[in-house]
Amino acid sequence: MSTTKNINLKRQVFNKEKFNETINTNFTQLTNQLDPQFFDLSLATLNDFWSLYERFFYEIPKLGEVNSHEYLAITSGEYIDYAPQREEILALLEEIAELRIENLEVRQEIASVITSFNTNAANLDEAAANSSNTSS
Repeated sequence: MSTTKNINLKRQVFNKEKFNETINTNFTQLTNQLDPQFFDLSLATLNDFWSLYERFFYEIPKLGEVNSHEYLAITSGEYIDYAPQREEILALLEEIAELRIENLEVRQEIASVITSFNTNAANLDEAAANSSNTSS
């Protein structure tokens, strides 16, 4: 006595194009990439900033007017009035100015000594010439 029973199977078929539009088959949810669409700036914390800064540190350009390490250094430096060698630089600039004045004075003294030497040498030559003329 065998009993036969029919089982009806229903198969639901999806449109392949609609499936690909709806379902992400790239497994992007398994990566650590931040999706900017889901980042709400009004909810960001200071810790979020530092986490993002550390994550993107080497991707941030070194130089540039904005969005660069140079920009961060300049704007942060201005904000905290940071100039690590400002006092030393100002002292050295003052010393350079003093040395330039001293150098100019020394050059003027040298020029005066040379002029005086040349005048004395000419006077000696003239005196020697006069004395040899009177002796002859």
